[in-house]
Amino acid sequence: MRMAGLASGLQVDDMVKELMKARRTTYDNMVKKRTQLEWKQEDYRSMSTKIADFRYNKLTSFNLSNAISAKTTEVSGDTSALTLNATSSSAAGTLNVQVNHVATASNSVYTFNTTERAQSLEDLGFELSAPGADTVDVRINGKSVTVSKDAKLSDLAQAINANSTNVKATALYDANTGRLSISASQTGVGQLSLQDDVFTGRVPTSSQEGVNAEITVNGLTYEQAGNRFNINGVDFTVKAASQSGSSTTLNVVKDTSKIIDTIKSFITEYNSLIGSINTELSEEKYRTFKPLTDEEKKEMSDKEVELWESKARSGTLKNDSILSGMVSDLRVAATSLISGIADQDGNRLSIGITTGGYSDKGKLILDESKLRTALETDADSVINLFTAKDTDTSPGSSTSGVFAKMTATTTKTLSGLREKAGTSLISSDINSAFAENSLINSQLRTMKEQESRMTARLTAIENQYFKRFSAMETAINKFNSQSSALTSFSN
Repeated sequence: MRMAGLASGLQVDDMVKELMKARRTTYDNMVKKRTQLEWKQEDYRSMSTKIADFRYNKLTSFNLSNAISAKTTEVSGDTSALTLNATSSSAAGTLNVQVNHVATASNSVYTFNTTERAQSLEDLGFELSAPGADTVDVRINGKSVTVSKDAKLSDLAQAINANSTNVKATALYDANTGRLSISASQTGVGQLSLQDDVFTGRVPTSSQEGVNAEITVNGLTYEQAGNRFNINGVDFTVKAASQSGSSTTLNVVKDTSKIIDTIKSFITEYNSLIGSINTELSEEKYRTFKPLTDEEKKEMSDKEVELWESKARSGTLKNDSILSGMVSDLRVAATSLISGIADQDGNRLSIGITTGGYSDKGKLILDESKLRTALETDADSVINLFTAKDTDTSPGSSTSGVFAKMTATTTKTLSGLREKAGTSLISSDINSAFAENSLINSQLRTMKEQESRMTARLTAIENQYFKRFSAMETAINKFNSQSSALTSFSN
């Protein structure tokens, strides 16, 4: 800590501080410019997170087929024979289904007498894996199950079950009855193949060949090994053969209410994003309000600082070219919704989506009754406006749907923001880190380097001032000493 001049009586620290004030103004202005750029980068990140959320969360969920192409089913008739479930790819229409056969698994049962139940596999006559080996091999469906030659029937059943994935079969042994049951893991014909001498030539007590499932849908017969079918996008699970003369009827229709809910949610999220960005683009910029230095904040109340900085930070993204370009492209992409669909006569039929007045700045407005009418008239064409896919995803494309065009537009914007501000390409986290290789980060590094050089320069100038005052103090002390000597001499 430097002291006041003892010889001169001057407040040196205060004088140096006053002399440095003008020079520090240049430094303070540099810091303020950097602060403004940091605020701008943070505001870019705020917009980037909203765009990423719309791009990766909202648009993706709206574009799911079970959302925008939702189906509902009406089942009647013999509902005990099978269960039916319409998927997003189900074709609308009526299906009449009869279950002719339920798929079953092949099964063979072997019975062993009381004496045999206590014997080892070797004693039962199972062939050793090799001459002199301590194991026996049992081949099921062309795969081997290896067990000890001293193993019992219960051990064999456990070994088969332990290898069920490999041999595609399971076993059940009842020690009380001596019955060993081998069943195919999968239903259908030809799913169980046992080696001829797998049980030493023993003939099965009972044997049942597997059966394929067979159903008739609208007069066409379908057969397969399993009990699950998918026909025209409808999942069928066979449970029992249809009762004589009966059938199950499935009516697949578009779930209009769910589709409307999806479109309403899309419009809400779209308007929210457009509104947030338009607010930033039109926010007033108060050029006379600059960021405050620590010294300036000391002269103000907390409330005054808050009000000042709210104005100083306002308008950082006013008329920003990246964001305004995205808004423009999104509005172009949405024009296909406003144009509607063509009816049977080639005339345009509104789907109930329009833009508001000038003050709405591109927000979409929905007339739900018109949307419902359009869906009931031609749901596929309405849905296609949103979901159509094509290589041309430019905003004005007539072949891509709105979701694809808006996905391309927002992806392009996120890329532009990353290049300029270092924001994330995919994250909707407001605290996500900035990438180093961006235009703003490069500018910030340059500013910090300039501030560092300025700080060193100011320190050198300040030290020079103190040296001068110190020299002055030395000279005054010398003069005072000489004056005292002369006074003493004259006395």
